[in-house]
Amino acid sequence: MEVLIICPVNPTEDANKVTKGLENLLGRSDLTIMDSDHIQEISLSSKNQDILNLVRQTIHETRIIDAARKRLRLNWNGTSTKIYFDKQAAFARKTRIIDDDQELPPLGSIEIIISFDSESEFDDFINWFTPLTKNGKIINY
Repeated sequence: MEVLIICPVNPTEDANKVTKGLENLLGRSDLTIMDSDHIQEISLSSKNQDILNLVRQTIHETRIIDAARKRLRLNWNGTSTKIYFDKQAAFARKTRIIDDDQELPPLGSIEIIISFDSESEFDDFINWFTPLTKNGKIINY
């Protein structure tokens, strides 16, 4: 499994504020800032799902497990999936999943791409990150 987190920094944005939003979402500060052709991009990659612990915890606490699970399943292409979060919400310490088919925030989004070696690895991840729920409660199966 490999996790890649990518967030563009628009010319009108303060890179420190975008970095702070990512830190709020991920609880990490070991981000890489790259410059290319007048565009900055902040990224982080890992082969460990623990990099997503804070995002997972927040998704569970805010009770948006079903929305996150649906988005990850809809974006599954057989080898990877992705989910988008609102940059401005992350800066304000809020977690807002973006429906990538329906909306695009003016300043863009935080994209989390997760690649897997097998479908069973994806299923294990989904069940850890966004377990099944019933009436708002996690189903222990």
